[in-house]
Amino acid sequence: MNINSDLERFIEYINTQNISESTKKNYVNMVDSFLKFVEGNVTSENVRKWLSKIKENYKSTAWRQYFVPLRAFLQRFYPLIYSEVVEDLKVPYKKADYEMINYLDFWKLYEEAEKMAKHGNEKYVLLVGLAGILGLKSGDIVKLKGTDIKGNYLYVSDENYEVEIVPPIDKWLKKYEGKDEYLISTGDGEAVKPSYLALMLRGLQKKVDISLKRPLSVEILRNVAVARQVIAQPSLPYVMDLFKYSSTKTIEDIARYITESGDLRTILSIEVVEDMEPVLEFFNKLSIPVRKIENAYIVSRTAYIKRGDKFSRLNTLFVVRNLDGWQEYIEKLGYEVKRKPNDNFFIFLAGKLRVAFLELDDI
Repeated sequence: MNINSDLERFIEYINTQNISESTKKNYVNMVDSFLKFVEGNVTSENVRKWLSKIKENYKSTAWRQYFVPLRAFLQRFYPLIYSEVVEDLKVPYKKADYEMINYLDFWKLYEEAEKMAKHGNEKYVLLVGLAGILGLKSGDIVKLKGTDIKGNYLYVSDENYEVEIVPPIDKWLKKYEGKDEYLISTGDGEAVKPSYLALMLRGLQKKVDISLKRPLSVEILRNVAVARQVIAQPSLPYVMDLFKYSSTKTIEDIARYITESGDLRTILSIEVVEDMEPVLEFFNKLSIPVRKIENAYIVSRTAYIKRGDKFSRLNTLFVVRNLDGWQEYIEKLGYEVKRKPNDNFFIFLAGKLRVAFLELDDI
């Protein structure tokens, strides 16, 4: 395969991805430099030679801008070579001092905010939903009006992009659609300052039993929204563009948090079903996105779990730390859980989707 042919294929592919033009340009430039270095001969040995060159000439903090585009290129067009060099493509990192909350604690916050909304004070559920489910920044949240809600999308005018409104925050946001008023306002109907949002969240934190080293903030909630996208396993460029990050570092740090400290990971599989609605309803209840490409809903692996002497085929496996907490939460969502005493897993059906939660201390 010659250099131009490989590069043209990559350009054609990258133009189909939902990423910014500047990110596309960077990806193409990086892959072009790689292909020229290996003279169009893409082998695992040549990939390692190119990686050695980058490591010798640049600090580790700059490696990502070379490695991430190469990952995308190899995964798409040279998957076997990618599997051989995937360890070489890892970037050393300084462990981030992130303050994050686990998934169950987030839903405790949301449920408390929703209780307040049902008694007439809706601004707390709007704040938690906008930050923790839609992933908006505090500066964007304070400027939002009902006129920014258009159908199933929320238009962020300052950043000039749209955010899809997903359950369960959709029912609260839709009440404001078309209204010329701030979603979160003062008693006089004026816009609030970002610092006011921080005070709101501190007050909400006191009502819910969660442990944090730092006061609850919009940024902490926003990391929850990013984590949900990472859990759903879309491409790194997709998550970068979705949350308007210029670097992969934050997303990679959040992914490492999920592995090292988080309470939920997923292994998804492929299954043909007659009716997708119950499946989508289940993921919507957890606010975990399901990617749709043409007529396919994207999943990746098949999981099996042993039940007695037999193996049961699963459609979705969640690996968690706090199994009892998750069982209580899933049952609260209205699903019938099957679990024997002392089992470290439980299984239930979401429509025809067989779902298992498996408890492991090291996820």
